[in-house]
Amino acid sequence: MTRRLSKLFLIFSVLFILTGCWDYKDIQDIHYVTALGVDYEDGKYVVYVQLVDLSAVAKTEAKSSEPTKVYIGKHSGKSISEAINHLYQTAQQRLYLGQVSTFVLTDKAIEHNINDIVDAAFRFNLIRYSSNIFATKKPLDELFSIKGFFNLTPLYSELHFPKPIYENLSYIEPITLRTFISTYRDVSITTTLPTISWSGNDWTEDKKKRKTFTIDGAYVIYYKKSMNWYSVEDLKGSRWITKKTNRTPIEFTKANGTTYISLTHPHVKIKPIVKNNEAKFTLDVDIKGSILELSTNDSLKNLEKFVQDYIKKDIEQTFEIGLKRNGDPLGLGQKLYRKDLRFWKTNNINEPKDYLHANSFEQININVNLANAGTLEYHPFKNEKLPNN
Repeated sequence: MTRRLSKLFLIFSVLFILTGCWDYKDIQDIHYVTALGVDYEDGKYVVYVQLVDLSAVAKTEAKSSEPTKVYIGKHSGKSISEAINHLYQTAQQRLYLGQVSTFVLTDKAIEHNINDIVDAAFRFNLIRYSSNIFATKKPLDELFSIKGFFNLTPLYSELHFPKPIYENLSYIEPITLRTFISTYRDVSITTTLPTISWSGNDWTEDKKKRKTFTIDGAYVIYYKKSMNWYSVEDLKGSRWITKKTNRTPIEFTKANGTTYISLTHPHVKIKPIVKNNEAKFTLDVDIKGSILELSTNDSLKNLEKFVQDYIKKDIEQTFEIGLKRNGDPLGLGQKLYRKDLRFWKTNNINEPKDYLHANSFEQININVNLANAGTLEYHPFKNEKLPNN
């Protein structure tokens, strides 16, 4: 009898210490915010949230024949916190910010007071620093309403997954909230904040025009001192000075035909040189590429020379545009700061115009190696004449 009671006591003791699921909630019991946007109108911050049914996202065995529903919340307040708290009150279930994958700021919000927005992002500790961050010139409610192809949720789009698009076509690199906050507060680093927009010209669905996301430019921000918007065309030179460029094309047409070349992973060296209390830079770029389309009979040597000049012109153009706007889109300031801190402090450098000038580049050296024609059966080129297509 005593042994039986001991066993029962042991069993009940174990039951008491077992982990339970008394506070378990199904995925449909919580409203998960997948994107959060901030606008500024009539002296108030306007916060937008995007809700997507995550239970629909989890169903991967078969695609739904019905479009996924997207809910958008909107409220204004004197502060971002006030606006979000109002949305908490009107949501029909608990709002959870821990699944926010994208943070979007309108141009009006950025130009009003980007510092308040950055501070608010710090305070909302539920928002993940791994979230994407974009600026936009478009209405946030329309931006958040664009869905993925094949009745998929907006989560399967460039708004939430920009990295694969960048790897396929590397112009302006997407950044995370962590990167934005860390670089924005650095005295020497230029932050490039991509702007996301949409296009209704390229795709149709059942013969109807369909909106799709696209990166149309970026805000180039320098330590709270300088902030201007640049188009993709303005920033063409930036892609040649980052090793993260996975694939970027150039196309040029001559009298005897068109050539299309894909270039990848440039190796870049930027060397600051201080002479007579003036900063200058030498830039070396080594890049490889493939010829994807060829309608000329130029020699490989001439073709590589043309690409070298093309890249150099891109870099010079982006630098000159930045110089006119008191910006540093090529990020030269960070290299100078790390190389010669004494020069930086002695000259009280606070913004790009304090260290950049028309003759900042002492040398720009570009080396291009076009290794193949983009096909498995084509052998590496030598300096022979290229065949006509």
